[in-house]
Amino acid sequence: MAKILVIEDDQAVAEAIAFVLVRNGHQLDHAVNTQTAKQFLSAGKYDCALVDVWLDKEDGLDFLAAQRTAGNNLPFIVISGGGPGRSLENVTARADAHGAIGILYKPFEDRELVDALSLAFGNR
Repeated sequence: MAKILVIEDDQAVAEAIAFVLVRNGHQLDHAVNTQTAKQFLSAGKYDCALVDVWLDKEDGLDFLAAQRTAGNNLPFIVISGGGPGRSLENVTARADAHGAIGILYKPFEDRELVDALSLAFGNR
């Protein structure tokens, strides 16, 4: 069982992720923005984090970059549904540059999430 931080502002997406994580025996905390995510990260130990690219007015990739700059080596999986100025190529390049373990493009299948988590845990 792993402890996972889900940083996702879309409640329906967060609930779908939570369903898969709990069904697979994991624990999770859910942050709807980067401020809450920072609080969770400073207060607890996580095995992995999933971060959405678009977090209302925040950029999940900027958050990931800041975490890496601060020395956080936690495995991060980036979640993206695309958006203005965010081609899949752009998201992929930025996520890779900041050391994301994987990228999931919405909508993704349950199996894709489970596989990305397995990759994250295998790289710990």
